[in-house]
Amino acid sequence: MDLDALRELAWQSMGSRISHPGREPGYIYHHGQRVGSIALQLRQLIFPRDESLDRVILVGSWFHDVGKGIEPHWEYGALIVREMLKEHCPAGELEQIIEIVAGHTLRKQREYPPYVQLVQDADVLDHYGSMEIWLNFWFCARSGLGMERSWEFYAGEYLKQIERVRSLLNFPESVEFFDEKDRFVRQFVERFQREGRGELLLDQKKAKG
Repeated sequence: MDLDALRELAWQSMGSRISHPGREPGYIYHHGQRVGSIALQLRQLIFPRDESLDRVILVGSWFHDVGKGIEPHWEYGALIVREMLKEHCPAGELEQIIEIVAGHTLRKQREYPPYVQLVQDADVLDHYGSMEIWLNFWFCARSGLGMERSWEFYAGEYLKQIERVRSLLNFPESVEFFDEKDRFVRQFVERFQREGRGELLLDQKKAKG
């Protein structure tokens, strides 16, 4: 597979698309690129001696949301990928890529091979931490909502969401990264709320020094 050509194909098909109202133009392209990077980092950490499917993991990540905007996007995405990539990928690797696209949202619904599970976890991880804050701010700003709406989300819906999504991760290493992202968001939100109410804050260690 020519990865440069496939990255360009991903850009052509998703680089300027508005997949749905809550995302900026081209979000699914950049999200896919990040998911590919995260999935390979997880693979190197969890399966350090097996790089045999790195190209499959990468391309599956890049195209996993190509069907976004047509629901169920994982099913339509699999059909799109089969047609779009048939001239670019060997038949066996194409079937594995299709399996990633078709299964990326169906976490814990059956036993998936590790190359699918890695992308499932990478997809989740990219939606949290600083990226989650960006998505929240983008939604509120685009919808004309103030910071109070963001506070309400983090005090309620976010807490329920984080518990549910955490349970869907496949690997303990993914859970560890997820928990770190969650800690960062909670620390940020606490400061965001306090500064949003007009508080001045100092680092207590520096203040004592």
